Amino acid sequence: MLARAEHKLPAGDYAYEVKWDGFRAIVSTEDGFRVRSRRGWNMAPLIPELARDDVHGIFDGELVAFQDGLPHFPLVTARMLHKKRNVPVAYAVFDVLALDGEPTTSLPYSERRELLESLGVDGFWFLPPVFEDGPAMFASVCEQGLEGVVAKRRDSVYGAWCARAG
Repeated sequence: MLARAEHKLPAGDYAYEVKWDGFRAIVSTEDGFRVRSRRGWNMAPLIPELARDDVHGIFDGELVAFQDGLPHFPLVTARMLHKKRNVPVAYAVFDVLALDGEPTTSLPYSERRELLESLGVDGFWFLPPVFEDGPAMFASVCEQGLEGVVAKRRDSVYGAWCARAG
């Protein structure tokens, strides 16, 4: 689902996450490793270290590079656009579209998040934390100079933004 800019955090039954400063990517580990950008660019050959065979699904997330512990867009750009393989990238996986061949997009976000948490992703993949207190998180994000906050309704289904990663 694509984020849209707002000037005020919504109130209600929301989960709040950091908005990562990287390249949005749909990753499929079904029948091989595929990675697609929002616009359909095949990014898999640029990031072979993100391939894994211990989970089988389709995931939504962000390719991120870090400098001093913070996301650094110029570094992820160097890796993805200038093919600098010495720049390490990670996959911040924040949603699951299918798991073990079963679509999950009609499930509420809270259930999709539980599925992600049950996978125990690690290594070059990481599961960003979810926060309950949006205003406190927003203050922390601003203090650290991060890009922003994403608010997700816990009962929301997934809205597609591109074709499957295939």
